[in-house]
Amino acid sequence: MHFKEADYRSTPLRILCTTVTNAINELIAFVKAGVLDRITAKEYAEYFYGAVLVACQAYTLGTVSDVNDIKKSSHKKLELYKNKESEYQQYSSVELIYALANYFKHNEEWDNWPINITTKTLHSYGITENTEFPLGFGIDILTGESQDLRKLCSILENWRFSLLNIRSQDS
Repeated sequence: MHFKEADYRSTPLRILCTTVTNAINELIAFVKAGVLDRITAKEYAEYFYGAVLVACQAYTLGTVSDVNDIKKSSHKKLELYKNKESEYQQYSSVELIYALANYFKHNEEWDNWPINITTKTLHSYGITENTEFPLGFGIDILTGESQDLRKLCSILENWRFSLLNIRSQDS
């Protein structure tokens, strides 16, 4: 077994997802208690979601590096992100996570939505320049509207496991 087959990124990502899930639940409680209005809470949640999505993006990049090191290959990240759980969507969940993270990092630079892989992926999931709270909308798609962001971890861990198993069969 190659030492990079161990998933050392999973636990820190799960801890972050748990922490942000708790923060989102606090925002919900503040809204219910009348301490915060719903729109402000959703705005705050977008930043929390963005932080988790960027951490998820770092996880995917590390996984690509691990797969390439283990298999002594040079697969491109976008190639590996396409490993789909179903043929229903044009883009995989990992591609959506990556696009949402890119959106979070770059959307304030955009005067208009550019035509690029990020916006094409978002559009395929119904997220457009007119979507209110696009990160929350994307998270709902990925988690089935659950507040538990550890579902993102499960998506990524399953993707990593699948890549390592598929790649080990190729050897």
